[in-house]
Amino acid sequence: MALSSPASDTAVSATSTPDADLSSALGMLAMQDPSIPTSGKCHIDRCAVETLIQVAESLDYKGLCSLSRASKRYTEAAQDVLYRVVDLRPGGEDWENWEDSDNESTFDQPTKSALAVFLWTIKQKPHLAPKVQDLWFLPRSTLVEYPQLMYSGVSPVALMSKPRSYVVEVNEKKLACDLLARLTELRSLTITALDEFLCRTEFDDPDNYVLPYLKVGINKTVFGRLSIPLNKLVALPCFSKLTSIHLSHGYLDWQVVTLPTLHTLCIGIRAKLPMPSVNAEAPNITSLTLEAEAGGQDSRFLGATTFLRCLPNVHTLTLGSYLREVGHPRFPRSDEDRFRCSTFGNTGSFSKRVVQALLFYGFSVENLIFKYAEPVHFGDDSTVCLDVRTSGPLQRIQIAECALVDSHNFQRLEGSSPSHQLPRRIRSLVITHPRSPGPDDGDHKSKLTSWLGELTKTDFLDLERVEVVCSVGYGDDIGFKQRLEQSAEVRYLKTIGVAVVVRKE
Repeated sequence: MALSSPASDTAVSATSTPDADLSSALGMLAMQDPSIPTSGKCHIDRCAVETLIQVAESLDYKGLCSLSRASKRYTEAAQDVLYRVVDLRPGGEDWENWEDSDNESTFDQPTKSALAVFLWTIKQKPHLAPKVQDLWFLPRSTLVEYPQLMYSGVSPVALMSKPRSYVVEVNEKKLACDLLARLTELRSLTITALDEFLCRTEFDDPDNYVLPYLKVGINKTVFGRLSIPLNKLVALPCFSKLTSIHLSHGYLDWQVVTLPTLHTLCIGIRAKLPMPSVNAEAPNITSLTLEAEAGGQDSRFLGATTFLRCLPNVHTLTLGSYLREVGHPRFPRSDEDRFRCSTFGNTGSFSKRVVQALLFYGFSVENLIFKYAEPVHFGDDSTVCLDVRTSGPLQRIQIAECALVDSHNFQRLEGSSPSHQLPRRIRSLVITHPRSPGPDDGDHKSKLTSWLGELTKTDFLDLERVEVVCSVGYGDDIGFKQRLEQSAEVRYLKTIGVAVVVRKE
């Protein structure tokens, strides 16, 4: 048998005998074609970097760190995933240390800063900066320790004798400008802290503080707080590709909102979007998320209806509800309503009146999404059903089952049939948190099943797809998915051309 070696274009003779073992044959073939695996050897190093990145994406943080130390080959793949999302949000530990201290001068000392450490890292390894696509941070109005001198040959003896004399004290907002200037591939920016009190001290009116002598600018915009003019800031490479901004507190600069690449805004209940004039428009924004929390008053959303008029092309409106005991993974949990009792309607923290007002001013909204903190909880007076029949542009709705079918006590609400709640031009309906049938439900059919049977082509001519999304504690019991898929109501929907998907997440 003659095998052609691609590297040398020469023929290599090999004698194959019936009793030749597999390992010898593979070893002989591998000598001429490196792509053929050899028995007993690992050939993962021959995989493309893209393949290794896919493997890295399936690992947790600890696994990624271990992978990055395995070899130089793995480091590249692991770093692509490790540095894709960088969370530098400060927490409230500095305030706690200051409050516990009897010496008030402690407050004037520089604090440790994850932002400073990360900036030092990418200065030493510039190839890491372009890997950052999603940054979470909040530059503080305080001096922080910049670790440069800690790694520049200062002797350990000197550090032990006079540790403070070798610490560089730098304003964190100045470091933030340096960091942003290096992140050339940034796509998403989240501006908040891990601690609610820290956010308020940085953004809110000082008159509302427990500590009134803190020097914080009144009504300072989010980017106006930084030590670089706004026109120069938005000219940085990181803003040339920015597609989304998430803000929990403060005033967002209109010049940033109108960046041509920006299309997604996530606004917390304590964030504001001041407009330069009543006729101002940001046609680039296509997706808007509003975050609320327990005890929020309807009056807090008046500003949202105002700036929705200035976003003529918002196609997706997401209403996200906090829960006081759970909070939100991106924004900090507020302690403002700690001693108040809050109730939720079936639309979460958003009342029926607020939802209808938002849709009235958001006349271009085609996709309405309700998101709830886990676990979903509703007050005893939860009898407010969704009613968006007059919202003509709506084509897709994602909402919890109880907003369509059940009240808090699992009783079918009067006027809760689909024709009394949904717009006639709806194309897709996603139902989350389905209620499993209880022991008194007879044949174990959930109320959702009968409700789905009322989705007829007569009422909803354009309806194409219905999804039921089960999660932990909601529709995840044994047999629920199978019973729903095999129900006569679901089979009927499929015969009239409506796709029904029951899935778990």
